[in-house]
Amino acid sequence: MTVKGPCMSALPVEKAEAHAMESGSESLETQDSQTPWRRWLMEMIVLNLVMIMWNTDNWVLPAVYTEIARHFNASPGDLASLGLVRGIFESVFALPSGFLADKLPRPLLVWLGAVVWAAALVGVTFSPSLSWMIFFRALNGVGLGIVQPLLFSLVADKSEAHGRGKAFGFLQFSGNVGQTAFTALATGIATYQIMSIAGWQFALLIVAVLSAVVGTLCVLLVDDQRERDPRSMMAIVCEETPKLRHIVCLPTFIIIIGQGVFGTAPWFAFSYLTMWLELNCFPHSQAAAIIACFNIGGALSGIVGGVLLDIVARRFPDHGPPGIAQVAVFLSLPLFATILFGLGGLDHKSPGTFIVFAMIFMLTGTLISWCMVMNNKMFSDIVPKEAYSYVFALDRAVEGTLGALGQPIVGWLTDEIFHFNAETANSQDCSPDDAMKLAKGIFLVSAVAFSVCFMFYGVGHYTYPRDRRIASHMRISSKGSSETESDGQEK
Repeated sequence: MTVKGPCMSALPVEKAEAHAMESGSESLETQDSQTPWRRWLMEMIVLNLVMIMWNTDNWVLPAVYTEIARHFNASPGDLASLGLVRGIFESVFALPSGFLADKLPRPLLVWLGAVVWAAALVGVTFSPSLSWMIFFRALNGVGLGIVQPLLFSLVADKSEAHGRGKAFGFLQFSGNVGQTAFTALATGIATYQIMSIAGWQFALLIVAVLSAVVGTLCVLLVDDQRERDPRSMMAIVCEETPKLRHIVCLPTFIIIIGQGVFGTAPWFAFSYLTMWLELNCFPHSQAAAIIACFNIGGALSGIVGGVLLDIVARRFPDHGPPGIAQVAVFLSLPLFATILFGLGGLDHKSPGTFIVFAMIFMLTGTLISWCMVMNNKMFSDIVPKEAYSYVFALDRAVEGTLGALGQPIVGWLTDEIFHFNAETANSQDCSPDDAMKLAKGIFLVSAVAFSVCFMFYGVGHYTYPRDRRIASHMRISSKGSSETESDGQEK
């Protein structure tokens, strides 16, 4: 009895210990399964923060064009140089980032680009003349160009093919929401004096500091799973450049680049919208709020377009992405005709007019901003995973360089063809006559560009299905061969 008792009492203890070990192993497995998800979520949050600051840097300067014009007594044609040099240098430095990504971690390059554009934005803030501001804006474009292709390739790498539409859609959503807040702040405080500097300069400084901080978070928290290439940089450039010929020769790539050359131009032209609203006698606060509604619409468009893309792509994988892009382009012209000309007869001092403008701007932003999500989805469907950095870099290099001409063309049309009076516009609180001249320049560029863009997407219905199937077969073949090789090594 004395021996049996302890044995019987030990049995529950053994069971309890065994249960504890099992529960402990289960909890460890649960933690292990949750860790990658938490890591992925943290990385995606940081990448979205990078997108916020990238978008903000692009749009914060146009948000204060009216103050810059008055500060330097400049016309729309003069201000166009700021957008042109930024677009050109951004595009030129996008392509080298694809090669650098094979040699250096992409988060490190994102940090480098963010620091460059932040430092250049400080230079823009305190430029003594418009010429110096143009110089620093060009340097600003260098940093922006390095970052964007790497940002898109990291997001594409870290998302599954069936959910890539939502990933890019949320990237656009967060970028537009953050940009909306910063540009509204910049326009709202532009005329104030803050700590012995102008309000618009203070806003630019905030953007510069936060850009450097977010870039640092990226290099600290985002992991790049790709192995570093042991070759020298010269060898990478010499050996990889011929391979780009395959990407450049893809019909769908040519279609997307072709539409982008024209489709990017109106977005450069839209940088004048804040100035147009203020010339139409809207106060700074209302102009900022209306543009914020446009940006919020663009943010919602990213989410709606991304979810819609994933749904439609499952049902219509061949024609869904180019078809949705065509819808967005088709709606652009009547909506902007309504904004620029249809609302011209309203009393801009009436509160009701502000509400009408805000609603139509938001509707327009929601319906015309899907194309970036569609393009990124199509790009990632037609090229191998290891080529993501290159394809996004090529896209930025070609589209940005030529698309940047949209802003100076608007400036030239406004100044030379429609005879914008800079002295009158800069000496008064508002000038509706000059606003109409600027509106004509914006709409003419947009009408031509969106019409050509629509036709390019139409051709995409014939090229995208074929290129997508070829890329899919290549992925399956390469996966099968790698599995065969691994089986052979195990044996």
